[in-house]
Amino acid sequence: MATIAELALTKIYPQTTVSLGGGSNVYKLAQVLKQHPELKLTLVSPSEYTRIACQELGLAVRPLNATEHVAVAFDGCDAVDQSLNALKSNGGIHTDEKIYAQAADQYILLATPEKVGLTLPNTVQLCLEIIPAAVPQVLDRCRQLGLQAVHRRDEAVAAFARTPRGNSLVDVYASDWQAIDTINMQLVNFNGVISSSYFKDVVTAVITLDQQGNAVEITKEA
Repeated sequence: MATIAELALTKIYPQTTVSLGGGSNVYKLAQVLKQHPELKLTLVSPSEYTRIACQELGLAVRPLNATEHVAVAFDGCDAVDQSLNALKSNGGIHTDEKIYAQAADQYILLATPEKVGLTLPNTVQLCLEIIPAAVPQVLDRCRQLGLQAVHRRDEAVAAFARTPRGNSLVDVYASDWQAIDTINMQLVNFNGVISSSYFKDVVTAVITLDQQGNAVEITKEA
């Protein structure tokens, strides 16, 4: 019975550059990669947590701008639908994750079964990275569109959450995400919004578990 990390390993070729995003399944993949030094991989990561975890495992992680080509990028997600469109909202580093996804030939999500569904659930919010000065205007714009929006706070300190670039995060909620394409377009085109956590037409495959607990790959062609 193959695990998610073990099936992910089969997507990796020796002497290539691999990006490791965030999440527990990505960490498990890093643990598997530690056991295969013969692959001679170059590792990059958009996640500070993952970079630290890799260093603790003895895996060197290089900056993205120090590499010429990313063969495959692995990442986690909060939800992904049957069309392989995903929400990656809770981590708050979606801007960097999209940069690494764009640089890769393949962008593969490692997800537990409850995160995979026919549609995106309204229990997972759309997250926006925003220039701090634009937060009040973006919150007002969301209200105009009939959406609930909250300026995200940092649970560890008495302050608002900040991205690695010092920007703000706004979490947007809707009764459902049937119109997420339109909503996302309206919001990302609003001045001051840098990016959203909606990954449309970016994911090439999802590795998850079937009902028997076996790792399986889902692609758009499936």
